[in-house]
Amino acid sequence: MRNEFMAAWDGLRTEDIQRILILGATNRSFDLNNAVTRHLPRRISVDLPDAENHMEILKIFLSQENLDPNFRFDELANVTEGYSRSDFKNLCIAATYRTNQELLDKEKSGKFTSINLH
Repeated sequence: MRNEFMAAWDGLRTEDIQRILILGATNRSFDLNNAVTRHLPRRISVDLPDAENHMEILKIFLSQENLDPNFRFDELANVTEGYSRSDFKNLCIAATYRTNQELLDKEKSGKFTSINLH
């Protein structure tokens, strides 16, 4: 992907009065090679979210999920220090898949015969 990006970059041509803005985002900035960083001289570092923002992110990602009424967003937010927004998305997806897998396993074993979607 880097090679394709650099090849496209080398082919960019503009007139003096035209401007091109290229905006990129990554949570793996340490993986960028020198050729890429030379072409993107300005970098803005955005800190990871704090516990309060963790809670807000979790509420957004889990807003459509059927959660236990006693689910503690604050507890999960406090134990996920160092997580990025992308990490939270992956965590929520994995938790949802895990729940679905547990339901399927119960159904296969005969311990669970129907799913109530209400």
